[in-house]
Amino acid sequence: MSTLYDSYQHLITHLVPGPNSISYFIPLLLLPIALLIPPSELSNSQLSLVFLPPIHACFLHSCLFGGGLDVISSDAVIWCTVLIGLQDVRGSYSRIRLVDNPELPLGTTAPSTQEDKSAEKVSKKLSTWEEPYPRALSARVLWVLDLLPSIRLSGWKIGDLAHDLTQPPTPLTRLAYLRHAVLIASTSFLLLDTAAFIARQDPYFTDRSVSISSPYSSTYLTSASDSMLSHALTPLFLLPPYVIRPLIIATHIYAVMTLGGALGTTPLLVLPTPFSPHLYPMFFGPFASVMDRGLRGLWGTWWHQTMRYQNSMPGRALAQYLDLRPGGRGDYALRIISAFGLSGWIHMGLVPPEPLGGVDAWQVRMAVGVFFWLQILGFAVEVAVRDLVREEGWNAGMGARLVMWNAAVARVGR
Repeated sequence: MSTLYDSYQHLITHLVPGPNSISYFIPLLLLPIALLIPPSELSNSQLSLVFLPPIHACFLHSCLFGGGLDVISSDAVIWCTVLIGLQDVRGSYSRIRLVDNPELPLGTTAPSTQEDKSAEKVSKKLSTWEEPYPRALSARVLWVLDLLPSIRLSGWKIGDLAHDLTQPPTPLTRLAYLRHAVLIASTSFLLLDTAAFIARQDPYFTDRSVSISSPYSSTYLTSASDSMLSHALTPLFLLPPYVIRPLIIATHIYAVMTLGGALGTTPLLVLPTPFSPHLYPMFFGPFASVMDRGLRGLWGTWWHQTMRYQNSMPGRALAQYLDLRPGGRGDYALRIISAFGLSGWIHMGLVPPEPLGGVDAWQVRMAVGVFFWLQILGFAVEVAVRDLVREEGWNAGMGARLVMWNAAVARVGR
């Protein structure tokens, strides 16, 4: 038992931060309890006063006792703050239920796109209805348990017009979801293998003394050119090393996430209609949106939207308090600052208290945080350029956008 305990302590201290005290789990228990209390018993302000102080206190204790930030606990405390303190969940949230139309064959799913010739025929086989906060305790338990893991808020109306107009998302058929998952898994595996191949031969990834800007050695370039991937990788080495190396890391992260998502959700297609993953948006969107809309396309469409709403909610709440016009420049700015400010803070929790190799933990944490905080500046630049060239010029300037995008990546890579 002591060996197992020592191994776990080594894991959360040197590799991946994790729970190291009972206080880590208390917020995860208090959140559903809070949301199960009807507004007739406690108002929103009373609910906040009763539950948020102990939740925040447990989070601080967990960080101090565990040696630093952690992604899951940081994410949980924000989710608790949003659902209990910043949103009227019990008054404005409604769950959108997708059920098979009893007049049509059971188990039929919706089409993959609006343009599908069979779209109208298949969509009629599903019915939707909105379920507000239930009065009955049994129904309330199911309602709350469905809300808590729905961080992307897919299938929920929340009182935000920009979000609610997209709900419920257009679902895929089970077959279309399966085809897409196979394609994603295959592509992700090839990307992961390619990234690992390059990383294994680049001393930057194994020797801390090698700078991110250091040139490639002749031995490395020779071994790369003699490989099976020589023709595919040759254009890559035309880029500066400080551009390629961050891209390799980003490719590895993307491939692991998409491969895990595809392999993890595909077996769940056997579940009945309300629970099957084909009814929900894919984890990642099309990469073409990055070329079309720059950072807005990268973070708003292509990259996963897991933390989008919970991290932007504090900014939205502040905009409402300041009576800013919804969708206006001030409202947009506060949402962006909130979203990427909190994202940087959360991702700092990826760094263990004592990383292997003697690296200073806070130095790495700050580097991770700064990456996300710089996106705020990037959005400001994009908005300024868009206003300068007008939306029509932005949409037509594909070549200019590519140059701007590569320049931005190179600058951050320095």
